[in-house]
Amino acid sequence: MSELESPEKIAKDIAKLERNLNQVADITFEGKEKEVYDRAVDYWNDSKYYLEKEDMRTAFGCIEYSHGLLDALRMIHGLI
Repeated sequence: MSELESPEKIAKDIAKLERNLNQVADITFEGKEKEVYDRAVDYWNDSKYYLEKEDMRTAFGCIEYSHGLLDALRMIHGLI
């Protein structure tokens, strides 16, 4: 297992992802943006599930995908 896939690293990334989700919590997304947001939340939940199952590689992949979706929304709304 690489350092990127350690349980500690995954837990830190999940916490960072939660902070990013909280940053956009007050935005009312509609249409495709809402779909993107919902998918980001789904991948965040998936990352926690896979961490619990000790599947670090999949947990890491879910985190990265969710971060990408959230970054796109944050860019659109001028947060980054």
